[in-house]
Amino acid sequence: MMTDKARTLHDLLQMVRPLHRRVARSVGGHLEGTGIGVGERAVLALLVEGTPLSVPAIGRALFLPRQNIQKWVDGLRAAGLAERWPNPAHRRSHLIAATPQGRELFAAIRKREDAAIAALAERLSPAELEAASTVLSACLEHFSPFEDDPDHPRPLA
Repeated sequence: MMTDKARTLHDLLQMVRPLHRRVARSVGGHLEGTGIGVGERAVLALLVEGTPLSVPAIGRALFLPRQNIQKWVDGLRAAGLAERWPNPAHRRSHLIAATPQGRELFAAIRKREDAAIAALAERLSPAELEAASTVLSACLEHFSPFEDDPDHPRPLA
């Protein structure tokens, strides 16, 4: 039998999937007119906010198969938003970097997203945000043993 605390946590976990779907749709809405989709946005974010990465490294960072990443990288490159650089550590696996156009587009996208996030943040107290962060961090840590290698995913039962 579940305790009240466990039931509350269960109910919170049940909200994760619909929340993820809604956030993805919101992100997609902020991408209208940019010519890129949610997957390409995720790749571009890594490239703009970090250093150039290989396709396998992007896949590991996003916990997604390399094949998906390659498709999105190809789209970003075709749009002039990303480019290949030589990889000193690996002759055949190039590094992918954001172009100045990619950085400019991502800054505009983030500006739209930040406005939407700020509107939600206004509705929440600092204590509520801290509590949410604590709960989500604990859930991520608790379920971390179930993380997959994106190139070798285990089937879901």
